[in-house]
Amino acid sequence: MTNLFQSVKKTASSEAGTWFTVYRMLFLGVAAAVLLSIFDVLFPGYDALEEVGVVVLLTVIEVGRTRMKQNSASQANSKKQMQATHSPSKAMLSESFSKAANFVPRNLERSEDTKQANLCYRPLQQAAKAVDVSAAEAAMKKMHDDGIVPSIACYGTLVGLCAKTGDVVGAESWLEALANSGLGNPNVICVNMVISACAKSGKAERAAAWLQRMPSLGVEPDVMSYNAVIDACARSGEVEQAEEWLGRMQEFGAVPNVVSFSSVLHACAKAGDASRAEAWLGRMLSAGVSPNAICFNAIIHACVKADDADRAAHWLDHMMECGVEPTVTSYSTIIDCLSKRGDVTAAQQWLTRMTAAGVDADAVAYNMILGACSRTGNVDTAEALFSQMRDRGIKPNVVAFNLMLNIYARLGDTATAVRRLKEMRQAGILADRVSFNTAFKSLVKGADVTGASMLVKEMKSHGVEPDAMSYTAIILACARAKNAEAAENWLKKSLADGLEADVSAYSATLEACAHAGDLPRAEYWLTRMDFLGLLPSASAFCALMHAAANKSDTRRIEKLFERMKEAKVETTRPMYNALISTFARRGDIDSAEKWLKQMRTTGIDADVASYSSVIHACAKSSDLQRAESWVGKMQEVGIDPNVVTYNSVINACARCGESARAESWFKQMKCRGVSPGLLTYNSLINAAVKAGERTKAENWLTDMKQQGIEPDGVSYSTVIHAWARAHDAPRAEHWFRELLQAGAATKQTSSFSYNSVCQVWARAGDVSRATSWLQEALDARAEVNTNSFTAVAGCHLKLDQPEEAERLLQRMQQDGLEVPLSGVGGAEAIAAAWAQKGNQKRANAVRAMAKDSNDVSTARSGPRSRGGKHPWSSN
Repeated sequence: MTNLFQSVKKTASSEAGTWFTVYRMLFLGVAAAVLLSIFDVLFPGYDALEEVGVVVLLTVIEVGRTRMKQNSASQANSKKQMQATHSPSKAMLSESFSKAANFVPRNLERSEDTKQANLCYRPLQQAAKAVDVSAAEAAMKKMHDDGIVPSIACYGTLVGLCAKTGDVVGAESWLEALANSGLGNPNVICVNMVISACAKSGKAERAAAWLQRMPSLGVEPDVMSYNAVIDACARSGEVEQAEEWLGRMQEFGAVPNVVSFSSVLHACAKAGDASRAEAWLGRMLSAGVSPNAICFNAIIHACVKADDADRAAHWLDHMMECGVEPTVTSYSTIIDCLSKRGDVTAAQQWLTRMTAAGVDADAVAYNMILGACSRTGNVDTAEALFSQMRDRGIKPNVVAFNLMLNIYARLGDTATAVRRLKEMRQAGILADRVSFNTAFKSLVKGADVTGASMLVKEMKSHGVEPDAMSYTAIILACARAKNAEAAENWLKKSLADGLEADVSAYSATLEACAHAGDLPRAEYWLTRMDFLGLLPSASAFCALMHAAANKSDTRRIEKLFERMKEAKVETTRPMYNALISTFARRGDIDSAEKWLKQMRTTGIDADVASYSSVIHACAKSSDLQRAESWVGKMQEVGIDPNVVTYNSVINACARCGESARAESWFKQMKCRGVSPGLLTYNSLINAAVKAGERTKAENWLTDMKQQGIEPDGVSYSTVIHAWARAHDAPRAEHWFRELLQAGAATKQTSSFSYNSVCQVWARAGDVSRATSWLQEALDARAEVNTNSFTAVAGCHLKLDQPEEAERLLQRMQQDGLEVPLSGVGGAEAIAAAWAQKGNQKRANAVRAMAKDSNDVSTARSGPRSRGGKHPWSSN
């Protein structure tokens, strides 16, 4: 009964106090109105004084109200015991703060208590201002140790501080402690801060849990509470949950605002559901809420995520129609979509449109397009954009420079990469390791050994020391350049700098030595790696095997394969193919076939490249039957021949002069849908020539033109040589003029053709045309061979012109060719012609010239002739 009475009394007292406050405020309001009316009558037109009077009156009221509150608080503190609060160690210490029964406060006077509380609260405020959670918690602990009861504001300060720093656990712990402290209910702002912290951390479930708990804490959720939970769902991409909470919000009487709807739109955008986002924009408008730029940007983002740039562009236009100005994000979202597609032109058009609309592009927008250029290696567009960026006053950041560096790396352009790095330094932008590691890739791509020192020097200018990755890139560049000495020097420098070289660095050094053909050095590094417990890469072993194959060292290759087997390094198809191809290029059929068979024995399926290499080896050895046999074997195992396969077997037919067989394989090739190429037709022409079918060779040359395949120097020179050997000078000359007109001649094919035409006219006895073609060849700086000089000289001798013949021998000597003693146009024939004319002195001079020429040629091991080798002879 006593408790009930006290409760009723307390309630009655509280109600009486409330009514008293209401009456007092009404009285003050009426009094103020009367005073202001009198003032207005006495001093009309003095509005400023009237405003000052209002301010003074409000100030007096507020001061009186504050003093009454302080007195009331002091009385309350003196009547009830101070309750225990939690210590600042979050979950554990919060429990001790909430258990008031375990805490007995000091017996202080009211004024001293207030003063002490203010002194203790000050460090907490300072810590919060400095965003120092540890210091704030230490201040709360001191209050606890000093027996000071923290206020609700103290708890709120810590909740807000933890929420601000993203410490969700801490924010929840302090809010929990406040709820259990007995000081009173937390306010809505305090709970909203915790919900918002959960949202930003992607903890949608925790955010929802706190919203659901708010009524039990005596706090009524407001619009911000619901918005924070909807935002949490949106950040997690949970569209349905975001929609559900917006529905609940409306059920409980809270009116959604633009933030509520924009959060749901954001969820739709994150899920890439453009249709859903558009539907919610419709509901938003139906609810009388006007969408802002953020809402439209969310829809644009949803369209872009669905890879529908046109739809996004439509919404940007609609946004402007609705009177909402697009932001840099509106345009950048579309630019990003187009850039990721690789449509640089369209992305640039949107950048131009953005600028024309008065929206200043930022570095991010430019970086998006630069990223697209970087992925494709489009250096011209990238550099134009980079310059435009600077011209418009947009300072390129590290990302922009790194994207440019990546383009130069793709192109292997170390010099330009270093120039950009210098520009970074001059602009006060320090390059990071990403910048330099990207730049170092240019060394590898371009096999640029000389650029390594330049790049390392620039790196040190930025205050960055080369690391193991930097040195590895340099060594890989040396390996690609087949510069074994440089690779070894850089590896030694890396070790001297105290860096632990990795397996890539050692493997690259080994490969460099192998590519340079220095097997002993390569094997030294292999032994060194064994000693260090490093397993060489498969490519390193492959390089060693290539080097051994080039030296026809089968025993060493077999040892390497055994070593790989012991080291459990997987042998791959590319490795076998590379080995088979090496033997095929040497024309070693037996070795090529052996490794193909071994490849199949180890369970690795041979592919079209494997078989084509063996067939190529057969073609090199002019073994047509063997080549055709391997085509049959590959078809038996279900591998269809490709253009390389057919070219090899047709080439085998050509080498054997089997024109009909070559044509048969050509027809089979076309029936299987394999398109012939330049090499195919050149082999067919060669087959026809070898078979003496010169007209058919001409027909193949004409046919390839009709098929849209441009003949090259080999195509023409093969036909020219065929007619020259048939002593048909006009036809040979006709096709040579065709070659010159087509502009398809290389130095080798033009020299070969000049010699063929010159010699065929000489053999035909037409000294005028032979001499004309010889002079044209010399003027064109073609490599005229000995046979051409002697053939024309022989023509002059037949016409009893030893002086002209001798002049040609002198030109031979001048060009460093060995002057032949015998032959139709040789030195002896010319000397005999002079002797016949009774000029023994000239005869002796010609013999002496030939002897001197041969002595000099022998001493310097110079060429005996030039320009007489047909391109086919190298196949």
